[in-house]
Amino acid sequence: MASKSKRARMAPQRNLAKTFMYWAIAVFVLKLIIIFNIQGGNINISSRPFFVDRIWLGSDGENYLTGYDALSREGVFSKVGILNYWPAGYPLVILFLSILGKSWALTTLSITQSAIFSFSAYFFALQISKTKLKKFSYLVFILILLNPTLSLISVWIGYESLTASGFLLATGLIVKDFIERDNKKFIKYLSINSVIFGLLTFMQPRLIVSGILINLFWILMRKGVKTGSLLVIVSLAITLFFPSTLIYRNHKAIGVNSISTNLGVTMNIGAGDKATGGYMKQGFGVPCTLTGNESQQDNQRVKCVLNWYVSNPTKAIKLFYNKTLYFWSPWFGPEAQGTMARSPWLAVSPIQEMHQGVMAPNLVYGGIGKLISWLWLLGGLALLLYGYLTLWRQNLLERFIGNIAMIVISTNWLISLISIGDHRFRVPIMGMSLFLQAIGLRTLFKGGKAPMVEGPALR
Repeated sequence: MASKSKRARMAPQRNLAKTFMYWAIAVFVLKLIIIFNIQGGNINISSRPFFVDRIWLGSDGENYLTGYDALSREGVFSKVGILNYWPAGYPLVILFLSILGKSWALTTLSITQSAIFSFSAYFFALQISKTKLKKFSYLVFILILLNPTLSLISVWIGYESLTASGFLLATGLIVKDFIERDNKKFIKYLSINSVIFGLLTFMQPRLIVSGILINLFWILMRKGVKTGSLLVIVSLAITLFFPSTLIYRNHKAIGVNSISTNLGVTMNIGAGDKATGGYMKQGFGVPCTLTGNESQQDNQRVKCVLNWYVSNPTKAIKLFYNKTLYFWSPWFGPEAQGTMARSPWLAVSPIQEMHQGVMAPNLVYGGIGKLISWLWLLGGLALLLYGYLTLWRQNLLERFIGNIAMIVISTNWLISLISIGDHRFRVPIMGMSLFLQAIGLRTLFKGGKAPMVEGPALR
């Protein structure tokens, strides 16, 4: 009689590529149905009515639409303040998509973001299925594609979905390179990834740290220090080209050499003797003497905040602790901290529906709600770290994939420590965190023994 392991090897194998493709298409089609059923309405933009249709606003939707409206009326070098206070990258993306027609710009945006998300989840899971992590790939794919918060955010106005998709695509491309080991294709893949990270930075500058570190790590692993030095410079030049266009735009528009002028303001909100680590309308900030133009004042605020952290280590540690809790806090409930109130999932979430009941507020925001919130927060972090440690114990490729995921996660968390604690800042890294949590979850259910696939064909 054949052994259990032999029978498992002889059993018909699921075609994961087709399975992933069918799921990705199905979810995309479902989103198309949702998109064309979203009711439109007018909002006030620049003291004028602006019709928003077939997409949800998102946390900063009005601001992005104000930027887009200014660009569409005045051109790329519009002097409207929102375009230099915040990065103009995402409004420029909307402007580019409006080439199909201004009345269809937002519809095109929601469809494009949804298509990119489905493809990125498919591509990432497909590459993972070609490694020793094959038995994890289906769970990874489902958790990413069907996560209601991450998936539905592709149908709102905001950079979060595109950046989350970008990290999935870039990581998948790196895994593909390690599987193929084709030096001729390596340069092509590196160039594509450099463009992806450039575009991510174009929309959200703080993501540049993750992009640079990932490509640096990848190049050094593949080519070594001596051969890789020139490639690092080339990759960096490609990546920096995209945010540099924003500096050029702002210089031509108002004579300011910066991507945006809100970094110092944001950091200042999260610092000072009375700061909580989250958003505050008054009583925040550190003393700072400001001179010069907006860009110079922004740089001065950044220096003042950093100096305050160094001079007040005890208060800084307390704020860092608070910001960590806010960064990893649930989307809803007594411990939620951030700007996810407009999350599409919250509009239909069963927990949100419970909150509408007579006794439910006491249940959701009372002791039981707090207990569930803390279990959700600590459980999610525990699974993430367990998944990472599982990969760390594996061979080169699997450990390398885990390290890439942790670079994405840790750099964005660390940046939030000197900025503001907001659970929305976690959305761009959700693909990577869900990946590690899926690894941890399945390993846990297997009694701590990771179900790795063996065989040199997968290496």
